[in-house]
Amino acid sequence: MKILVIELSNLGDALLTFPALHALWQSYPQAEFHVLASPRNKDLFISNPRVQRVWVLDKQAGLWRRGLIVLDLVLEGFQLVVDFKNTMIPLFIPRARHTPVFFRPRPGNRHRAETHLEWVTRLGIPAPQSRLRLPFDVREERKVEEWLEKGKVPVVMVPGARSHLKRWSAAGFAEVADRLIERHQAQVLLVGEEQERPIADEVTRAMRNRPTDLVNRTNVRQLGALLSHAKLVITNDNACLHAASVAGVPTVAIFGPTDERKYGPRAAGSAVVRRTLVCAPCELALCPYHHECMSGVTADEVYSAAARILQS
Repeated sequence: MKILVIELSNLGDALLTFPALHALWQSYPQAEFHVLASPRNKDLFISNPRVQRVWVLDKQAGLWRRGLIVLDLVLEGFQLVVDFKNTMIPLFIPRARHTPVFFRPRPGNRHRAETHLEWVTRLGIPAPQSRLRLPFDVREERKVEEWLEKGKVPVVMVPGARSHLKRWSAAGFAEVADRLIERHQAQVLLVGEEQERPIADEVTRAMRNRPTDLVNRTNVRQLGALLSHAKLVITNDNACLHAASVAGVPTVAIFGPTDERKYGPRAAGSAVVRRTLVCAPCELALCPYHHECMSGVTADEVYSAAARILQS
């Protein structure tokens, strides 16, 4: 059986579909899976042993190039198409069973992972019964072991986010990192993408101790191996938060304008730190006030949540 999965474009959104993907992989263990991905999230699937082929569709590519990819997909002869983007592509694949083209689950205040899972449960596929991990093998494991310090407690810290409105202060991250190093023998590992280098450097400059800087040094498989060792992740609302949920790592997530009921951590023992304000969560792209939902979060609050997790 050949199954096509049409993935969401952003890395964080794609990670939120992993419970649904896990349901598919459990129900069709012998199937040949193809994924239509974006340039931004393709590495998440190229490295996955359950995926036989990754098709990359760049929305910036010309209409002719995109049309050729769709034609190739039609000729592949898929029996099942799961389309998280709700495109028209399934209608062009003959005789394939597919998710409803004109159906969108009502998100409400449900977690987005549950909303995406509804795409497959509506096909009669049961929800997964076990947790899925990010793929990695012995090569990534050895690389991560080079970064880890013996006798230290690995704490992954992610101070960046694609939107500046979702970023907590560099000074706050620095203070929490120093307390964890000095009081809990933690090794703080800074993780992020290339564009998050300035905020990571700001955190490092504000610290009394030196963190392990892995910004723009981890691919998806190395991140999976690193998270398998981590005792705690401290992060804003970003893709690494959702990766930690997939990996089952307890997480302290700092939320401001976005809604933790929809995007919060799902690993057992996790905590959300946020200000209680009448305007939050607003889910707006611009703040009409002074970003109090994030600036009002204190280092004491974040450190206390982190310390409780480590002590438990």
